[in-house]
Amino acid sequence: MMSNAKYKVLVVEDELLVAMDIEESLTNLGYIVQNTVDTGILAIEEVEKSLPDIILMDINLKGDMSGIDAAKVICSKNDVPVVYLTANADLSTINQAKVALPYGYIIKPFVDKDLQTNIEIAIFKFKSDMKFKLESEQFNTFFDLKDHDNNQLIIHAQAGLEKINIDKVFFLEEQGDNTILHMLDEEIIVEKSLKVTYDLFPKADFVQISKQFIINSSKVFIVKFPEVIISEKMSVITVDPEFRANLDSITAEMDVTMDEN
Repeated sequence: MMSNAKYKVLVVEDELLVAMDIEESLTNLGYIVQNTVDTGILAIEEVEKSLPDIILMDINLKGDMSGIDAAKVICSKNDVPVVYLTANADLSTINQAKVALPYGYIIKPFVDKDLQTNIEIAIFKFKSDMKFKLESEQFNTFFDLKDHDNNQLIIHAQAGLEKINIDKVFFLEEQGDNTILHMLDEEIIVEKSLKVTYDLFPKADFVQISKQFIINSSKVFIVKFPEVIISEKMSVITVDPEFRANLDSITAEMDVTMDEN
């Protein structure tokens, strides 16, 4: 049975044939294999580059760092579910694995159904845990969490709770009482004013160029005052005169072509 959700899966497995088999199974089930790595260090580096939706982590990896150690490091800095893969079903191994609070435990060898069941349950439980975390008394007044060090936002959007990579946001647009986050292939509607939403983003990277628009300075393709063209999306945004100084700061710091009309 195919999965309906295109979840990104990071596979951490040091046995080449097993890794290839897992990749094939995930693809057949409808998941996206973000990457496959064979050490704990590489797993940590991959997560720092791009946060997956779930990690399949072999416990016994080559090198000095076990899968359990790698999971501890990753989960100390990121909210991501980890499902362990192992050929050892002994109680000692399971007790060691529990320390890093995994969302599942798959015993090798396994079939596609085992893989899919564990992934779907793990992601469902993870989403439930995140929702509970945000709705608990501790976070009762904070529906949005920002973690600029890890390039992440957890934001209460119109469609529900959204986990966002900050550098994937091209620009923010005010629309009535709401704010639209423009990504490459999608738009996320946040039921908050532009000013309130802007407070969640790093000011060093996001610059207001009009009353209605705030842009990611790294996504600027060309400046032809009073217009800015956003790369990839090729959106054209008009700069308000009172925000001209903000635009000048972008062109001064970046290698952006600027033409005067």
